[in-house]
Amino acid sequence: MSFINIMLAVEEPQTIDTGLAGKVLRIASAFDARIELHHCLYDAAAARPSRSRAAGMARIRAAVELRHRQLESSAAMLRGLGLAVTTSVRWDYPPWEGIIRQVMRHRTDLLVVRSSRVGPVGRLFLTHTDFRLIEACPCPLLLIKTQRPYKDLSLIAAVDPLHPREGVVALDDAVLEAATALGSIPGAHLKVYHAAPPWEDVVRETAELRTAPEVVQPDIRSAYRESIAGRVRELARRHGVPAANIHIGEGRASEALPRFAHAEGADIVVLGAESRSMLKRIVIGHTAERVLDELDADVLVVKSRQFRSPVSRQSAHRVERLDVRSAI
Repeated sequence: MSFINIMLAVEEPQTIDTGLAGKVLRIASAFDARIELHHCLYDAAAARPSRSRAAGMARIRAAVELRHRQLESSAAMLRGLGLAVTTSVRWDYPPWEGIIRQVMRHRTDLLVVRSSRVGPVGRLFLTHTDFRLIEACPCPLLLIKTQRPYKDLSLIAAVDPLHPREGVVALDDAVLEAATALGSIPGAHLKVYHAAPPWEDVVRETAELRTAPEVVQPDIRSAYRESIAGRVRELARRHGVPAANIHIGEGRASEALPRFAHAEGADIVVLGAESRSMLKRIVIGHTAERVLDELDADVLVVKSRQFRSPVSRQSAHRVERLDVRSAI
């Protein structure tokens, strides 16, 4: 996998801070990538049926052109860092659908979105738009949640090779494909992590184990752990990740993964999901929103190659010949 076409979707065109620019620069430079700065714009008042068509079009055109000038100002900063940057403004609604349509239109390899909802301790939390993108974005989605720069770029790929869910093997392969691509960036280091279910839960859910003699329980548990380790090692081996970089914990993923990521000082945690509902099944006992918010790291959400976005390519709010796009 190579991230050649990167889209940075921004909510406010004139506010791209140096921290976010530095993160994009670190990834884009490694892949000699092209950057598209994209802003999705919609004004219900301008589109109101009661407004005359001429007045409405004039207001829409003025809004799009203003946002494009603002976006170009932000693009100039990135161009000054040596990046190839284009800008685009699209009239569309809701924003998450407009962003996904642009992703499909330009065959984006990586979508980058910065979360803007701030918690009581100043940490960035995911927004409603973020979670809709998790559900429906067809390309890898990097959600920026922290202010920390990508120095050594610590990566954690969270995998689940034991679960019988259909398609989960392909999803784990997609996770490691994306993670190893980022792991090829000079100075980056990748760890593969799996949170095995607590042994008590395994016993409670398996009739044969509940009736097994207590004296053989330690041997069964040891064999269970080795079976898990073997599957994770095989998955990692297929993607060239050495055994020394594999970490297997025990506990509910909803608690164990944020704890491990924090202990490792992870910059990016790579997760696989076919939709947000799948994430909810993975993190049993918590909502996906709470778990992802608890991760003190940026999050890269990856889909399998078989995923198809439910978002229509055609917008109900498309304004012909009015979208603005430029390249320098």
